[in-house]
Amino acid sequence: MIGTDGRLRLPMDRLNACFNNHKGQRVTVRFYFDAPGSTAAQQSYYYQYVVPTIQQAFRETGERKSEKAVDKFLMEQYPGDKSESEIGLGIDVTEARHLNRTQMSDFLEWVKQFAAEPPLSVYVEDPRTI
Repeated sequence: MIGTDGRLRLPMDRLNACFNNHKGQRVTVRFYFDAPGSTAAQQSYYYQYVVPTIQQAFRETGERKSEKAVDKFLMEQYPGDKSESEIGLGIDVTEARHLNRTQMSDFLEWVKQFAAEPPLSVYVEDPRTI
Protein backbone atom coordinates (compact mmCIF):
# COMPACT_ATOMS: atom_id res chain seq x y z
CA MET A 1 0.00 0.00 0.00
CA ILE A 2 1.20 3.50 -0.73
CA GLY A 3 0.41 5.79 2.18
CA THR A 4 -0.92 9.32 1.93
CA ASP A 5 2.67 10.45 2.40
CA GLY A 6 3.57 8.76 -0.91
CA ARG A 7 5.72 6.07 0.76
CA LEU A 8 5.48 2.36 0.02
CA ARG A 9 4.37 0.16 2.95
CA LEU A 10 5.59 -3.45 2.75
CA PRO A 11 5.24 -6.32 5.25
CA MET A 12 9.00 -6.58 5.85
CA ASP A 13 8.70 -9.52 8.26
CA ARG A 14 7.18 -11.67 5.50
CA LEU A 15 9.55 -10.40 2.86
CA ASN A 16 12.58 -11.09 5.05
CA ALA A 17 11.31 -14.61 5.84
CA CYS A 18 10.96 -15.24 2.10
CA PHE A 19 14.37 -13.74 1.36
CA ASN A 20 15.91 -15.98 4.02
CA ASN A 21 14.73 -19.02 2.01
CA HIS A 22 16.36 -17.73 -1.19
CA LYS A 23 19.82 -16.59 -0.12
CA GLY A 24 22.15 -15.78 -3.01
CA GLN A 25 19.35 -15.76 -5.61
CA ARG A 26 18.31 -12.90 -7.85
CA VAL A 27 14.95 -11.21 -7.44
CA THR A 28 12.60 -9.84 -10.08
CA VAL A 29 9.99 -7.42 -8.79
CA ARG A 30 6.88 -6.12 -10.55
CA PHE A 31 4.67 -3.36 -9.24
CA TYR A 32 0.96 -3.19 -10.05
CA PHE A 33 -1.07 -0.15 -9.08
CA ASP A 34 -4.79 -0.59 -8.44
CA ALA A 35 -7.35 1.43 -6.52
CA PRO A 36 -8.12 -0.21 -3.14
CA GLY A 37 -11.16 -2.49 -3.30
CA SER A 38 -11.44 -2.35 -7.09
CA THR A 39 -12.05 -5.37 -9.29
CA ALA A 40 -8.56 -4.87 -10.73
CA ALA A 41 -7.10 -5.02 -7.20
CA GLN A 42 -9.03 -8.24 -6.51
CA GLN A 43 -7.81 -9.81 -9.75
CA SER A 44 -4.22 -8.76 -9.11
CA TYR A 45 -4.34 -10.04 -5.54
CA TYR A 46 -5.74 -13.38 -6.70
CA TYR A 47 -3.55 -14.02 -9.75
CA GLN A 48 -0.33 -12.45 -8.47
CA TYR A 49 -0.47 -13.60 -4.84
CA VAL A 50 -3.12 -16.24 -4.04
CA VAL A 51 -2.65 -18.56 -7.03
CA PRO A 52 1.18 -18.72 -6.74
CA THR A 53 0.90 -19.24 -2.96
CA ILE A 54 -1.48 -22.15 -3.40
CA GLN A 55 0.56 -23.51 -6.31
CA GLN A 56 3.58 -23.63 -3.98
CA ALA A 57 1.49 -25.34 -1.27
CA PHE A 58 0.51 -28.04 -3.77
CA ARG A 59 4.16 -28.42 -4.76
CA GLU A 60 5.06 -28.99 -1.10
CA THR A 61 2.49 -31.80 -0.93
CA GLY A 62 4.15 -33.40 -3.97
CA GLU A 63 1.55 -32.33 -6.50
CA ARG A 64 2.50 -30.04 -9.36
CA LYS A 65 -0.16 -27.81 -10.88
CA SER A 66 0.14 -24.94 -13.32
CA GLU A 67 -1.31 -21.57 -12.32
CA LYS A 68 -4.19 -22.18 -14.72
CA ALA A 69 -4.83 -25.60 -13.16
CA VAL A 70 -4.81 -24.06 -9.67
CA ASP A 71 -7.35 -21.45 -10.78
CA LYS A 72 -9.57 -24.10 -12.32
CA PHE A 73 -9.24 -26.37 -9.27
CA LEU A 74 -10.23 -23.58 -6.87
CA MET A 75 -13.21 -22.63 -9.01
CA GLU A 76 -14.33 -26.28 -9.12
CA GLN A 77 -14.09 -26.55 -5.33
CA TYR A 78 -15.80 -23.23 -4.63
CA PRO A 79 -19.35 -23.87 -3.39
CA GLY A 80 -20.58 -20.28 -3.86
CA ASP A 81 -22.22 -18.44 -6.74
CA LYS A 82 -20.14 -18.58 -9.89
CA SER A 83 -22.76 -18.12 -12.56
CA GLU A 84 -24.32 -15.23 -14.44
CA SER A 85 -21.20 -13.16 -14.17
CA GLU A 86 -19.85 -10.53 -16.51
CA ILE A 87 -19.99 -12.93 -19.44
CA GLY A 88 -23.77 -13.10 -18.89
CA LEU A 89 -24.40 -16.58 -20.26
CA GLY A 90 -25.99 -18.04 -17.13
CA ILE A 91 -23.39 -20.82 -16.89
CA ASP A 92 -20.78 -21.52 -14.24
CA VAL A 93 -17.50 -19.82 -15.02
CA THR A 94 -14.26 -21.79 -14.77
CA GLU A 95 -11.84 -18.90 -14.17
CA ALA A 96 -12.01 -16.40 -11.34
CA ARG A 97 -11.36 -13.50 -13.74
CA HIS A 98 -14.96 -13.85 -14.92
CA LEU A 99 -16.51 -13.31 -11.48
CA ASN A 100 -18.06 -9.95 -10.73
CA ARG A 101 -16.81 -7.87 -7.80
CA THR A 102 -19.32 -9.24 -5.26
CA GLN A 103 -18.72 -12.85 -6.32
CA MET A 104 -14.96 -12.31 -6.24
CA SER A 105 -15.12 -10.91 -2.70
CA ASP A 106 -16.98 -14.00 -1.50
CA PHE A 107 -14.66 -16.30 -3.47
CA LEU A 108 -11.53 -14.71 -1.95
CA GLU A 109 -12.92 -15.11 1.58
CA TRP A 110 -13.63 -18.76 0.83
CA VAL A 111 -10.16 -19.34 -0.68
CA LYS A 112 -8.53 -17.97 2.47
CA GLN A 113 -10.40 -20.53 4.59
CA PHE A 114 -9.95 -23.37 2.10
CA ALA A 115 -6.19 -22.81 1.85
CA ALA A 116 -5.79 -22.90 5.63
CA GLU A 117 -7.19 -26.44 5.85
CA PRO A 118 -5.27 -29.68 5.15
CA PRO A 119 -3.76 -30.75 2.88
CA LEU A 120 -2.68 -27.23 1.84
CA SER A 121 -2.43 -25.70 5.33
CA VAL A 122 -1.17 -22.38 3.99
CA TYR A 123 -1.83 -18.85 5.19
CA VAL A 124 -3.33 -16.49 2.64
CA GLU A 125 -3.42 -12.80 3.53
CA ASP A 126 -6.86 -11.48 4.42
CA PRO A 127 -8.50 -10.26 1.18
CA ARG A 128 -10.17 -7.38 3.02
CA THR A 129 -6.79 -5.67 3.07
CA ILE A 130 -6.83 -5.10 -0.70
